[in-house]
Amino acid sequence: MRCRFPVVIMLMAILMAFGSVDALAQKARSARVAQAIKEAKAAEKAAKKGKIKTSEAESDKADAEKASTYVQKLGVLGKRYLFGVATSYADSVTMITMVSEVDSMTYDLTTKTPLGLDLYTTSFRNYLEGHGRTGYICSTFVCESDEEAERKLTAICNRVNKKKRTHLESVDGFLYHHIATEYIYTNVGEKEYE
Repeated sequence: MRCRFPVVIMLMAILMAFGSVDALAQKARSARVAQAIKEAKAAEKAAKKGKIKTSEAESDKADAEKASTYVQKLGVLGKRYLFGVATSYADSVTMITMVSEVDSMTYDLTTKTPLGLDLYTTSFRNYLEGHGRTGYICSTFVCESDEEAERKLTAICNRVNKKKRTHLESVDGFLYHHIATEYIYTNVGEKEYE
């Protein structure tokens, strides 16, 4: 009988501890619910005073109005210097173009990015496919000056030569030309040129 008594006391202590944990968890839940109710009442009071919107429908409506009144503002960049890089992991070749000067690229004034970079990249990919080079992953780089373009091109060539995973070849016959993108890329709203 002496052995059973401490075991019973220990079991009662464990059960009481679990009971107190449940009670503490219930109190914490109650406190969170009370805090959420308090915050909701404060938001309602602020909404009645006109400080904030309460429903998601009102905020969605405001977002829709902003989106429908968006006017895409397009600008025209001066001279930009483009070069392309194409890599094929099937035949382990990296193709690099010469630096091309392109004038009057269209860009979005809001995002400050040139429009139609995918068209320039597609023209490079089409050139390679026309010369029997299929399956290349192509990218086009845009730089503000000739020196910057040469510096980036040299850095890419050095990286490719250093890793020695692909063979480096130059594409001598390809040059980028201006692509008019202002008629292709349009938003829902009207365009304004500055």
